[in-house]
Amino acid sequence: MSLEPSPPDSPRVALVSGGLKLGGSTTFLVSLGGELVRRGIAAEVLSFEKENPLASDFNRLKVPVFWQDDRRVIFEDRVRAVCEELRRFKPTVVVACLGGISFEVLRYLPSGVYRAGLAQSHDPGVYSMLRRHAADVDLMAGVSRLVTETIQGLPEFAGARVCYLPYGVPMPRETTRVTLDAGAPLRLLYLGRLEETQKRVRLFPRILDQLKASRIPFHWTIAGEGPERRYLESVLKSSTPDQSVRFTGPVLYEDVPALLTAHNVFLLASDFEGLPLSLLEAMGRGLVPVVSDLASGIRDVVDESNGRRIAPENVGGYAQAIVWLHEHREEMKRLSENSRARVVREYSVEAMTDRWLQAVPAGPRRPAEWPAAFRIKAPFGARRWPRFSLPGRILSRWLIRWRSGRG
Repeated sequence: MSLEPSPPDSPRVALVSGGLKLGGSTTFLVSLGGELVRRGIAAEVLSFEKENPLASDFNRLKVPVFWQDDRRVIFEDRVRAVCEELRRFKPTVVVACLGGISFEVLRYLPSGVYRAGLAQSHDPGVYSMLRRHAADVDLMAGVSRLVTETIQGLPEFAGARVCYLPYGVPMPRETTRVTLDAGAPLRLLYLGRLEETQKRVRLFPRILDQLKASRIPFHWTIAGEGPERRYLESVLKSSTPDQSVRFTGPVLYEDVPALLTAHNVFLLASDFEGLPLSLLEAMGRGLVPVVSDLASGIRDVVDESNGRRIAPENVGGYAQAIVWLHEHREEMKRLSENSRARVVREYSVEAMTDRWLQAVPAGPRRPAEWPAAFRIKAPFGARRWPRFSLPGRILSRWLIRWRSGRG
């Protein structure tokens, strides 16, 4: 792979992630990486896991992806391989995007490479990891105002550069909406991971029961994949043709716009978030959000003028809001228009990329002298130090090869 030409005085950007599973963190990499490449700026995504369900989307946008197989390669060897790829790519900016392992890479970058980190969730575990790596970043960014303010309040970041850099999503020039005639079924959408932790998808059966009892017509689409899918498919049963539920499974990123434009209402019942990228995508297409009232991310974009926020403990509130929208179609139309306008104004991919390019140096601060070899240390916070000794590493390599051979 040859080095890509970049415009003079432009950065070379490496986006490092712990993995590329379906979700907003990967969609962010597709969007930012794709827009950087479109502008002629050299960019590459590096992942510590083999799984890449959005591979076709990265390819379509000509974003190179370098990955390591976590099932066949131990932690230290994956970190070394990523560092060696960075040495080949010669970035001027490296952004650690997801997971502690992506921040580990920042420890091995030579002077002259600008080191940035991104916090994408308002979660105690995330803040604990960031505190360990405070000395490894030149810039720490948060995707929501609350995340950013929380980082600013950590003692390890006193005096550090911390920025609010929210997501952005592709914006269509024109949006075709499904007809919302009086009495027509609402078209509800959940788009995301099907898991109970954070997303609280096991609330869906209760919400469905309340919607059925209301007798309003609706078609509910549940798009995504995750450990709860089989359970949800077994309990979320359609009762009548006018009250239906369907599952799509995983959705390619390039197919998301068509999915969104076929729906009216976006449902999200999470109990914690950063800034849900799927929410921005939905609002950008004019869907009315019915979402948990979370201080992190949600309140940055959703208010009474463009959607409905539900207290997370008010489980009945989600169905009540949907019924209210069904009964107030003109008000729903106004909310839809305001929803789209808010995202167009503040949360486009172009605006997001501009924010990042303004936050990082345009070119190298000084020539970077990359080491000939990388001596990988135990990760910060590692409890089992013998695991990272030479004998421990030899044993770990043997075990992972043995397990992968059996698999």
